[in-house]
Amino acid sequence: MKVAYPRRVKGQSRGQPPADTVFFKLIDIEENIWMGAVVDRTLLIYFDKSMADSNMELKAGLVALLDLATECLDCERAVICIDKQLMNLPVLIRNFYWVGFVLLKSPSNLNGGSLSDAWVAMDMDL
Repeated sequence: MKVAYPRRVKGQSRGQPPADTVFFKLIDIEENIWMGAVVDRTLLIYFDKSMADSNMELKAGLVALLDLATECLDCERAVICIDKQLMNLPVLIRNFYWVGFVLLKSPSNLNGGSLSDAWVAMDMDL
């Protein structure tokens, strides 16, 4: 299985995760699968086509993920990276605004790394 990392840190080889990255997969009570990473006390959540196509109920999983980030992973910030190719991108952005996320003005400089132009990034302080 080949994994693509949308975020790259200076000095990191293409296709390789940063050394201090912790990857996770969370299956919530609705059986939705959330995937992401924790880098420098920032929770990164990757919201791609597989998540959008599942007609998932976001609330329970997102609350569990944010609780995990603050209580167990000692995160100070959460960033949702949403695939720009999603048909329901405006709806997702509006829903994440409602929760408290805001669009990042400069997602190309996320924690000293870079985010591909294929993603929209939304940020929230925890």
